[in-house]
Amino acid sequence: MECFLYTCIIDKFFKKFYKIFPLMLVCYALPAIFSSSNIINASNSQLSDMAKTHFMPSCLFLLILSTDFFALSLVGKKLLGMFVLGAVSICIGGPLSLWLGSIFFPYELAWQGDNAAWKGMSTLMANWLGGTANQLAIKEIHHVGDAIFAVMMAINIIFSSIWMVILLFIAERQDKIDDFLKADKSYRPTFCSDVEYKVIDKWERYYWTLILGLTFFMVMFFSKDLSSILANTTAYYFPYLFKYNLTSDFFWSVLIATFLGLLFSLTNARHVLVKETRKVALFFIYIMIMLMGLNFDVSALGAAPYYVCIGLIWFSIHIIILLIFTVFFRLPIMYLAVASQCNIGGAASAPVIASAFHPRLASAAVLMAVWGYTWASLFAWYIGFLMQFIQP
Repeated sequence: MECFLYTCIIDKFFKKFYKIFPLMLVCYALPAIFSSSNIINASNSQLSDMAKTHFMPSCLFLLILSTDFFALSLVGKKLLGMFVLGAVSICIGGPLSLWLGSIFFPYELAWQGDNAAWKGMSTLMANWLGGTANQLAIKEIHHVGDAIFAVMMAINIIFSSIWMVILLFIAERQDKIDDFLKADKSYRPTFCSDVEYKVIDKWERYYWTLILGLTFFMVMFFSKDLSSILANTTAYYFPYLFKYNLTSDFFWSVLIATFLGLLFSLTNARHVLVKETRKVALFFIYIMIMLMGLNFDVSALGAAPYYVCIGLIWFSIHIIILLIFTVFFRLPIMYLAVASQCNIGGAASAPVIASAFHPRLASAAVLMAVWGYTWASLFAWYIGFLMQFIQP
């Protein structure tokens, strides 16, 4: 009995603790504190290289695997359109906010080197378009410094947490807000919770589990070798692609994982071990975040307030564009909230916000958030490359 009560107390404590301090922040902050205090010396550790080589591609593969294009087609054009518009607003807001930063903070922001502003912002864009896995992938593709990466991690946690609280506040007053905006309440998204998926028999489940397991281990252990061959071939025959980072081993590793994930998402493999694959992917993400924290660099923290200002401008552009379309087309405020959270918050928090507006909307939010994993790395890589030409 005492053991049971003790377990309940501990469980309640950690639930309250992680509401205040997000798990992602704790995973990054604790190793960073230990490293900065010289309690842990990770300067000669090869764990980070091992994680990005083996964990990152397999993590992306597992996350993209669960993309369900059939169910996405049932969500509804308006909600899907708002989600895509949210992604477009993030892609537009990044370069625009950096350009404004070059005008107002030309000397405060870093413009060259591994800790350049555009490199850090490309990782933040990857997170807002997809998730943490995409952010970590772009960090390696663009060779982003640990200092600016730490700042962008903090900005993401601060902004997404505040925005989530605001959206929950809006959810409680959505009817009044819809009346104020003169929204047409006949516009209601299609709910996906009642979609009947194909039932897989036992032997077919065994077959896809075997194929999925073999592919997972292939991606984890052999994607590096294949990506090295592709990168070296590209560098040899197309040397001018070096400036686009297309000769990077990691770029091709991410591309292979994304392609295989999309390929398997079109098969019955996406119905096999759905919860288990997501748990494994999240475990890999937390491990990589902790290893990033061990390499924490304080050199960019002095300019953090200026990067927060840039992030605020960027976030405001995203919200303003969504709000304009919401008002113009007289859409319920839930469209703006769900579309934004599916981008900014990702698959973890999107269903929480969606269910606050309507319980049956959660499944559609998960589908759209997972869809973001498929394009986030590509868009963040290319737009990040373009942002490097913005100079004061």
